[in-house]
Amino acid sequence: MKIDTVGDIDWFALPVPGQGYLNISTKDIPENLQLVVRFAEKQEWEPTKHKWITGEFGLPATIPVDKPDTIYFVFKDKYHANASDEEIIFKAEFIEEFDEYESNNTMENAKTVATGDVIKSAFYPASDIDWFKTTVDSAGYLMLQARSVPENIQVEVRFAKKPDDFSDAEYISGGLGLPAAIQVSEPGDYYFYMKDRYNSNMSKDMAEWKIDFIEEIDSTEPNNNFDQAYRLSVNDTVRTAIFPLGDRDYFTLTPESDATLRIAAKHPKDLQLEIQLYEEVDFEQKPIDKWQSLPVNFKVKANQKYYILMHNRYDNAYSREPVTFSVSDIGGTSIEPEASDED
Repeated sequence: MKIDTVGDIDWFALPVPGQGYLNISTKDIPENLQLVVRFAEKQEWEPTKHKWITGEFGLPATIPVDKPDTIYFVFKDKYHANASDEEIIFKAEFIEEFDEYESNNTMENAKTVATGDVIKSAFYPASDIDWFKTTVDSAGYLMLQARSVPENIQVEVRFAKKPDDFSDAEYISGGLGLPAAIQVSEPGDYYFYMKDRYNSNMSKDMAEWKIDFIEEIDSTEPNNNFDQAYRLSVNDTVRTAIFPLGDRDYFTLTPESDATLRIAAKHPKDLQLEIQLYEEVDFEQKPIDKWQSLPVNFKVKANQKYYILMHNRYDNAYSREPVTFSVSDIGGTSIEPEASDED
């Protein structure tokens, strides 16, 4: 073929026999051309005889095909700015489907997988996004791990859930790297996608991964916001956990008398715990001080409601090992708030 006049557009059609991929590759592209390809379907009964199914791609380009069909594609200089008498050689190749979970590029056609099963799937072509769903029977955690991912793929995972049977699924996490974990506070179906983070790379090599259900390891959960804050009493000790990544635990207490309290924790060595203190004023939570490392001493007033927010510094680590968290009365009220690096 040639783009031999400015504005030249060359159309081609290729029948494909079933589900798979259409790959277009080229060689001998003239240096002055910025060659692009765009794919379409035919519309025989519409005023516009074709329907675009992609935007413009540079070469080589690969698209998924869901069923037997005739796929149309067009070559052109991207900005209709240049032409050339030199020939361009291209190849249109059909690749049979090799991922048993395709097609699952939308949440609506997510494929069901069981927790604990080892799954093999592919990140192909470059814009591939694979949706799955799994069912949990109780509160706990979902954790997705992989032991084999192509080196050029940087996996992004995101979780979603339907609030009810009549609503669309809503995201319940941001984009996470592997391993990826979320807390699930109730039974039901949970959705998640996997894709290359920037939709820029692809591979025919299969990734091998699984999603596990982990039973609740924290007796204070759910306590992920002020409304869910776990109620403590002075001199209480509880076992909690910073899990999964980004977990934040809220606690509340209302002392019966003026006192100085000491908040402390014994925790895994890879955690750097810190807390922020709040007092409730007119039903609003107002911070008392900045983030502080544990242990912390602070003065409290009788019948005043307080909140404690605990997390790992920078939200960059987590552990399934428990944290022993305590609030104890250490006597008078003359000690000012202080921070320490002790465990």
